[in-house]
Amino acid sequence: MFEIDMLFAFALFSVGLYGVSSNRDFLRIFFSLEMLINAVILMLASSAHYLGLTQNLSFAYMVIVLATLEAAVGILIFAAANKFTGEIVPDNFAEEGGQ
Repeated sequence: MFEIDMLFAFALFSVGLYGVSSNRDFLRIFFSLEMLINAVILMLASSAHYLGLTQNLSFAYMVIVLATLEAAVGILIFAAANKFTGEIVPDNFAEEGGQ
């Protein structure tokens, strides 16, 4: 079971790393960063469970909740940026803001 968790976390981290490095769309980069964070949380939580350190898993759950709240705030920021500028490409924010 531990090996499956680590394999899944590695795959999730790889997809997130590819998404961060290959996209220019702000929203896709944001979701890729969320995948990176969740992969690390999955690795830490499954390692703690495998080693029998289950008393600190509540900290991992708290980090997951905070990452979810951060994702919600990020989506709201992207929606506001899209409303004001008409696009969510980070390279064009400076041009739109200066006009």
